[in-house]
Amino acid sequence: MDEIKYQAGMAEYFYPAAGDPRPSAGAKVQLLTIGGIHTTGPWSDNGFYVAWLPLPKRNKRKEALIAEQKGLSF
Repeated sequence: MDEIKYQAGMAEYFYPAAGDPRPSAGAKVQLLTIGGIHTTGPWSDNGFYVAWLPLPKRNKRKEALIAEQKGLSF
C-alpha cells in the first residue's frame, strides 16, 4: 500500500523519542497524540504526545500585496 501524505508541503513530524529535537519550552506547536490525533499547544514530555511540527508562518509581505491589489485587509 502507498503511503498517504496529508500535510501540504510534505512536512514531516519531529519524533523526540526517536532522537529528533524537542520544540522550545512553552512554544505553541502542532502535536500528534498517542491516539493519532493532530492538535495544537505546547509540547509536554508526559507521554501523551508522540511528535510535533512547528506552526506555519504567515507571509505578511504577500498578504499586503494581495490586500493592495484587491482592496482588502488581513
